[in-house]
Amino acid sequence: MPLKRWAAALFVTCYLLSLSWGIVAHTLKVGIKGNTLSYFVVWDMFCGWHAYDSRVRIVAEDAHGTYYEVREPWGGFRPFGNVERIHYDVQNNLVGRHINHVISHTSHPEIDRVYVVQEIWPKQHNVPAHLWSYNFREPMEKVSYFHLISISAANGTPVETYPDWFNRQTMMSIADNPRLQLASREATPYYNTYFDPAANNIKNRFQATSDSHGLNTN
Repeated sequence: MPLKRWAAALFVTCYLLSLSWGIVAHTLKVGIKGNTLSYFVVWDMFCGWHAYDSRVRIVAEDAHGTYYEVREPWGGFRPFGNVERIHYDVQNNLVGRHINHVISHTSHPEIDRVYVVQEIWPKQHNVPAHLWSYNFREPMEKVSYFHLISISAANGTPVETYPDWFNRQTMMSIADNPRLQLASREATPYYNTYFDPAANNIKNRFQATSDSHGLNTN
C-alpha cells in the first residue's frame, strides 16, 4: 500500500507539473514550437479547424527573371494521406529550412529570391463530384485565393514577411469597421477587456506620474 500511494502521488505530481509547465509556456510563448510534447498540454486542441483549405506554393526567381517551382524532385514526404508535410506547417516556421534543403540539393541558375505564396479555397470544394451535386444546386467551380506570405533569400532567410491570409482578413475587417476601430483603440493590450481611458482619467494620471519623474511623454 505505501508503494501504491507513493506511485499515485508521484503520478499526480508529475501531471500537475506538466500542466503548470504548459500554462507558463503558452503564457510566455516559450518552447511551444518545434516539439511534440507541447501538443499534449495545449489548451484548445482543435484551434486549427476552419472553413478554408490551405497549401503553400514556393516559387523561386533567378537573376534573369525566370521562375521555378521549388519542389523536391525526389518526391515530397506524405506522413498522412496525400498531403505533403510542408503543408502542415501552417505558421511557416520551417519553410525556410525547406527552401534551403531543396535549393541546395538541386541544380539551377543562381536564385535571386524566393516567394512563399499561400493558396486558399473553401473546403467544400474538396468533396467528390457526386456529393457536391447531391448537396449543392450550382456548378462545382473551385476558386482559389493567392496571398504572398514572405520573400526569402535562396538559403531560406526571410527578407520580407507579411501576415497570412486569415490574419489579413481579420485586420481588413477591423479597418473597414469604425466601431471595431474605436474598440481596438480603447482596448488595453494586457487583458481582453474594454475601457474608456478618458472616463477613467487614465491619460491624465499617466501624464502626472511621468511629469513627477521627469519623463518626456512627447
